[in-house]
Amino acid sequence: MKFNWKHLIQTSIIISSLNGTASHSATLEISAVVSPSACATSGTIMDAGEDCRTTPSVWEAVIYEMGLCTAHPFGASKDGVTFDASTCTVTYTDTSPSAVDIVDSIGGTLALTGTSSMPGIGTYGYPYLVMGPSFTVAGSFTNSTTGDTYRSAASNTVSTSAASNVSSTDNLYDFNGTDANCASGYLGAVVTAGTMDGFVTDSSLVRSESTDVDGSNYCSNQDRLIAVMNLTTPFSVTTKTYSVQFNFLLTDFGVQFIDGAGNDSIPDEFASAPFSGYFTILNAD
Repeated sequence: MKFNWKHLIQTSIIISSLNGTASHSATLEISAVVSPSACATSGTIMDAGEDCRTTPSVWEAVIYEMGLCTAHPFGASKDGVTFDASTCTVTYTDTSPSAVDIVDSIGGTLALTGTSSMPGIGTYGYPYLVMGPSFTVAGSFTNSTTGDTYRSAASNTVSTSAASNVSSTDNLYDFNGTDANCASGYLGAVVTAGTMDGFVTDSSLVRSESTDVDGSNYCSNQDRLIAVMNLTTPFSVTTKTYSVQFNFLLTDFGVQFIDGAGNDSIPDEFASAPFSGYFTILNAD
């Protein structure tokens, strides 16, 4: 499954008050790939044998923590084994979160059940989110040339006859799939206001080394997915700051349709694709 780190529907999680020392070992990081184009609504849907993206009707994730850092929590070279919270402040936490459907709150505010707190005064260039490794998605799109609506169906297949979309849950345990080496880092996906890095870790936010794989050749440490943003322009929290908002972006990016078997530019598979987003700081006049 291809898992792309750029997604876009504007919805906000508004946190009304919105981190172990990094050690270095033989971790494996891979560079981000170019995101596929949106599924065409007329003409050829996608290049043969490739995939395309569209807006999801369901995009569920589990959110454990959000925070802001003044330095990258996996080090300047981004190959740290353990999340370094020494320059970070936690702005939201939930030790037992439930999955939330981000699509339900498009254009509005998503209420989370955890605890929010104000970040310390300072300038932050590395916001982060800690999530579960599983994403539940569904979606569809219509192409006027073929005259069909392509819907997500059971077992990650695609249907042109179903009346509704079917959800599927994908697990991100390794950025290399089932390759013999664990790739627990995915670096440099272009997002709004900078780039985003992804890291697969255990519940203590520790990454696997490249040779540390389970029986399915996935990274052994696979309980959390951490997204770290590298902001082009860091933002400042001041005494006037009263709210930090995280905006998920999903329009035309939350689910992907894949020409996996036919090589005919017609989708026969679908899968999840992660998110992009940005933080907004609200200050009193």
